[in-house]
Amino acid sequence: MSVVGKIKETIKKYRMLEQGDRIVVAVSGGPDSIMLCQVLHELRDSHDLTLTVAHLNHGVRGAEAARDAQFVENCARRLSLPCVVKTYDVPSYQRRSSLSFQEAAREVRYRFLEEVRKECQGKKIALGHNADDQAETVMLWLLRGAGLQGLGGMPPVRNGVIIRPLLETTREEIESYLGDRGIAFIVDSSNRKDDYLRNRLRREIFPRLKQHFNPQLVKSLSTTASIISLENKYLDDCAHNALKDVLISQDATSAVISCTNFVALPQVLQLRCLRHILEQLKGDLRRIGASHLYGLIGIVLSSEPHKILVLPEGIRAEKSYLTLALTMRPVDPPAFTYQFAALPERVRLAEIGKQMTFTLVAGYGGEILGRNASVAFLDGEKAVMPLTIRSVRPGDAFQPLGMEGKKKIKDLFIDEKVPRAERKRVPLVLFHDEVAWVGGMRINHRLRVTGETRSVLKIEMEQLQLLG
Repeated sequence: MSVVGKIKETIKKYRMLEQGDRIVVAVSGGPDSIMLCQVLHELRDSHDLTLTVAHLNHGVRGAEAARDAQFVENCARRLSLPCVVKTYDVPSYQRRSSLSFQEAAREVRYRFLEEVRKECQGKKIALGHNADDQAETVMLWLLRGAGLQGLGGMPPVRNGVIIRPLLETTREEIESYLGDRGIAFIVDSSNRKDDYLRNRLRREIFPRLKQHFNPQLVKSLSTTASIISLENKYLDDCAHNALKDVLISQDATSAVISCTNFVALPQVLQLRCLRHILEQLKGDLRRIGASHLYGLIGIVLSSEPHKILVLPEGIRAEKSYLTLALTMRPVDPPAFTYQFAALPERVRLAEIGKQMTFTLVAGYGGEILGRNASVAFLDGEKAVMPLTIRSVRPGDAFQPLGMEGKKKIKDLFIDEKVPRAERKRVPLVLFHDEVAWVGGMRINHRLRVTGETRSVLKIEMEQLQLLG
């Protein structure tokens, strides 16, 4: 079977495509993404597909990154496909988020692809992960220590949105196909560096394992991942069914478990039920390890009628006779400061789970309608750079819209009855060190839009959308 035929079989087996799908194709310019784009373009007519190419410049490789972006744009043009290219300062985001560079880049990349999908009203996002990527992922999880969730690798289809058509095709097959047909691709220089564990695994460990132990290592690990993934899904389904008997109540910030019904479950389902509940409360499972899960099981099994266990990020577990209550307590976000010399398009405020978008519009057409707390309109000419977005500090004051003289922001919070727990989550927008907007509340009177305004700055604040 040809490489293209193999990829088409994967698409068919996992039902990745439907007639009329609108798909965002993530293209870096490397062989995998170029192959992905070629195959989907070939299927465009038979499946009535609408394809949009998306490329993200991570802001780390200078001229080389610009070259990659231009290469992708040329490829899209050759195939008569629309192309969206964006540059994002990942190193800056990494510093703000305290993530590794790889984690930060992944988070930014997925968010970018989701934004493009929504803008073009797409249904799916196609990624170019291949069988070698899958094998490397499984090995990395094995080296770190993982359960079935990690050892199952990357799913061919995730949430009906993310699809990976090349997941059963090797890197060698892809590069051979492109080379035989003279289809150009580029190689990211960072793939040749040994700074990242995945690169060392790819360049040092895998060749030795193939030579001395198993020439079909990639195929074996990929097959193992497929089997484990199926078994993992089965256990997840069992855990979801078990939760119907285990959970007494659950809302956005708490869950109450029946200890009697929980103890009756096999331990593998106990662990999975706890993971599911904690993920619902936190939004993720970061900083939640096996020791925390076994600690929760331990207090449930304890003969003591009352026990308390505190988990990371403000989760409190309290056993009282035959129930276990898990509560997500509000945690004060860390202080934050973001500074810009030029007006940004969008700013992600990870510490408070929000983002701001900035739009400058020339001209003023009269009274601004549709006012709401999450949107601020300022006189664009009075909003003098630099821009600072930060948390509130003691002594902060400004002149609220419609008032004479300054008012302490602390007093504004008291007047508006803002709970103490929420005050550290209110961002301030400052231009040239002057508070222009108390996010979600009041703007500065001096920066208001008037009949003399010649340009309007619109600032919109919304909940941050997190992608997996």
